[in-house]
Amino acid sequence: MAIYNIAPVLPGHSLVIPQKHLTGILELNDQEMFEFFDTARTTVRILMKAFHTDSFDWSIQEKPEAGQTIEHLHLHIVPRLKGDLKHPGAWYPLIQHNDHAIIDSFYRPRLSMEVMTSIIRELKKAALGLV
Repeated sequence: MAIYNIAPVLPGHSLVIPQKHLTGILELNDQEMFEFFDTARTTVRILMKAFHTDSFDWSIQEKPEAGQTIEHLHLHIVPRLKGDLKHPGAWYPLIQHNDHAIIDSFYRPRLSMEVMTSIIRELKKAALGLV
């Protein structure tokens, strides 16, 4: 399934999560791998329409040393826009140093339920437009 991140790094930051509890991508069998990335591809199509972009960062962190804060496999999909960060690759050093203010969702500001509801409503509209 795909969910909108309650503490997005940038607008549109979403997560693709397998229903089965797994901690890493190597635990997926071939069918699960297909379903995981097929869901990711569908998610990107919805985000493209909703956020008017075709640029994305895709990221998986496995284990705390790589920045994984929730011990469950999840793929971060972050829509990117020109000028959203000072330099397009500016978040790579943050991942490398695991800067808690940006990467760790426990420390990032959370969206209100009202804002989340509004965003989810817009994403649903975008998804319906793809059918």
